[in-house]
Amino acid sequence: MTDASVSVRMYNVGFGDCFLLSVPDGEAVRRILIDCGTHPSSTGEHSATDASRQLVADLSEGGSTPRLDVVVATHRHRDHVSGFSDAELWRQVEVGEVWLPWTEDPEDPVAVRLLNRMSGVALALDTARGFMPASPALTLATAIIENSLKNEKPMQTLHEGFAGSPRRRFLSVGTDLSSAPLGDAKVHVLGPSRDEQVIRTLDPPKEESWMTVVEAAPDTDGEYRAFDEGWAIGWDEFHATKAFEELRPGGQIVGAIRRVAADELLFAAASLEKAVNGTSLVLVFEIGELLLVFPGDAQWGTWKAILDDVEMRSLIQRASFYKIGHHGSHNATPATFVREVLASNVWAALPFAKVEIWPSIPHPELLAALTDKHARILRSDDPPANPEPEVTVRSDISIDLAFPTDQ
Repeated sequence: MTDASVSVRMYNVGFGDCFLLSVPDGEAVRRILIDCGTHPSSTGEHSATDASRQLVADLSEGGSTPRLDVVVATHRHRDHVSGFSDAELWRQVEVGEVWLPWTEDPEDPVAVRLLNRMSGVALALDTARGFMPASPALTLATAIIENSLKNEKPMQTLHEGFAGSPRRRFLSVGTDLSSAPLGDAKVHVLGPSRDEQVIRTLDPPKEESWMTVVEAAPDTDGEYRAFDEGWAIGWDEFHATKAFEELRPGGQIVGAIRRVAADELLFAAASLEKAVNGTSLVLVFEIGELLLVFPGDAQWGTWKAILDDVEMRSLIQRASFYKIGHHGSHNATPATFVREVLASNVWAALPFAKVEIWPSIPHPELLAALTDKHARILRSDDPPANPEPEVTVRSDISIDLAFPTDQ
């Protein structure tokens, strides 16, 4: 990276996010780490542990004390924070500030209530899955639940760790970051909202989603619930049926109930995952004419608020770089954003490794739409064999993308 360029380094953590931004500030360079984690179901060659060790080594080049001006955790899912589990490793790193969504503020009573509710649901679902027989629905639910648990070790590092006694900031849309230690770089906070209705609005309408066929498990559309009142029959009627005999352990009805329960567990787990995604930080870094958009895994409520706001929509319309939300899933990058707002020829980064239980991620229609806009897509699982001059692939664990500041 030259003194006149901004570097974006995407570390290969498998199915997870880890980005290092290097921003020129006179003769100095400011460094921002955005997330560091991998999903427990990831099958990638590298992990968040590999990336965190490599990252600290990169920051220590030349024998200097490793330093980050800002550490950002967009939200608490494991595929975004698990790399912060090694508290000893991160105690070597001086950090100026740590940015977290407002929902992580331990002194905000609304945030504490939301976090306790989500954590309680995750723990309850984790307990419930132990009573379920093996099934595809249970496998998928287990992967989602494990990603949504409290993740205490990495969150403790983010709240209390690092060298240098960093300042903690808990951000919401519109937070003023003009005093952040980033020189001339401006940072715009587009999410999450403090309006709970916005962060609770998770699923996009059909016209904003890339899902064209039913790809979810049965009964996850909110229309049908097991054990509604219509399922009930009187005791005398039930006692007279053969089904009474099948209620013994191993009976057919018990097995059927357990299968339905696994589907219900999956529905609850998926709802919880989207709820945590809904708290994601959405940040836009503005350096000269260069705009870089990092939306975490923001869901439809946050995106709708951005697209409906004239100033925010105008801002993201000038993006030069877009971190593809939620690894290219069907519901984290609205169709309107790609087709009507996103400029042509942007760089789009996809942090990704194949996960067997999600065969449609990254969603092919999303990638096709980005290609139609002539986006230059960089995938951490498939780095370019013959990179363009702006792109450098390093040791199979990271991709460097350099932008002139006057772009």
